[in-house]
Amino acid sequence: MAKRMLTLIVLVAVVLPVSAQPKQSIQGVWRVVEITITDSPAGRRDPFGAFPAGTHTNFQPELVIFTGRHFSRTTDTAAKPRPTTPYKTPGKPTLEELQAEWGPFVANAGTYEVSGTTVTLHAIVAKSPRAQAEKNFTKLTFKLDGNNLWLTPLETDTGQIPNPVVSKYVRIE
Repeated sequence: MAKRMLTLIVLVAVVLPVSAQPKQSIQGVWRVVEITITDSPAGRRDPFGAFPAGTHTNFQPELVIFTGRHFSRTTDTAAKPRPTTPYKTPGKPTLEELQAEWGPFVANAGTYEVSGTTVTLHAIVAKSPRAQAEKNFTKLTFKLDGNNLWLTPLETDTGQIPNPVVSKYVRIE
């Protein structure tokens, strides 16, 4: 009887800590640190046109936030820092000045769900009105390794994404 009890105590002491370890989650605040752009037969590269095929670490900021059910993503898609200088005519920016300041920027937020290693995003609000259409979605695969997260887009409501850009993020909170 004592031998059985000892075996049970050892089993509980080993199994409980392992089963109590929290499952890794994409929840958190993530900053992009690397993007990998694949070349395609059609010559398609970075969807924003800033970089050629290859792995890049020098680009403008991007932040992704995942809470329990919601996400938010803001990305400066410019190849170089956006202008911070005043408009040539104060209070009357030209179309070119507005485009340089506001064009290379993507922002959206909404809900998400995870299934296995796939996350599906549904934007509720977005810079682009098309992105917040009722049946919109973006599916991405993810890989999580400690404080590193890789996201690779698979498809949107308009179809498959050929030659996707793989983004690597580091958890900052």
